[in-house]
Amino acid sequence: MNSLVGKRCTITGGSRGIGLAIARLFAAEGAACTLIGRNMESLTSAKESLEQNHDTQIHDIASFDVSLVNGWEKLMADTKKENIDILVNAAGISQNSFLFKTSTPDIDKLVATNLMGTIWGCKNIVPRMMRQRNGCIINVSSLLASHGGRGSTVYAASKAGVVGLTRAMAWEVGRFGIRANVLLPGYIQTDMTKGMDENGELSALIPMGRLGLAEEVAEAALFLAKSSYAHNCVLNIDGGLSAT
Repeated sequence: MNSLVGKRCTITGGSRGIGLAIARLFAAEGAACTLIGRNMESLTSAKESLEQNHDTQIHDIASFDVSLVNGWEKLMADTKKENIDILVNAAGISQNSFLFKTSTPDIDKLVATNLMGTIWGCKNIVPRMMRQRNGCIINVSSLLASHGGRGSTVYAASKAGVVGLTRAMAWEVGRFGIRANVLLPGYIQTDMTKGMDENGELSALIPMGRLGLAEEVAEAALFLAKSSYAHNCVLNIDGGLSAT
């Protein structure tokens, strides 16, 4: 397994939830992380927590909306002399409404953030990885991309698009030494799932009897980052829910 010591990692949604858990684990493994998010206060707090625990690396933050391509273009301009070894697209927003009740602006935002944000990240960072002849892309999709879910039609569609994007891109970039993989987390204990399992009914549907932890998703991301032959993987992290 490859070491992450000295690697530079860019993580969207890096100020909280799954993105922050991945950043913490990657930093513990020696990577220097650039955290991307919309909230500067949350990003600053996340950066400080990384530096307090992993003071041998210099971490960075960038505040912009991943759904807007100009933010990515500015990031590339600001970091043009730096290698980017690992890209983790973990930024995402959720949905809790039937399709016919979901507003047009909300539909646009879901697709723009979850799918287009991932596309823009890959489109802007892959050329740099191609020049390096090396790189690793880890996209975070969702179990709902394949399993479906009530009140999450647009979310599920956007996350299914992330799976299709990753698999198609794996064919394109492998010859440049770039690996592309996608994670499909099930129900994970984050701000997005807060209040969803207060009576335990959701846990009862999961074979392992509980929601997952962001740190457990991070462990799967670490495997994909370190394994030099992991390419075109679609990896479920769902406590067995996809088997039901």
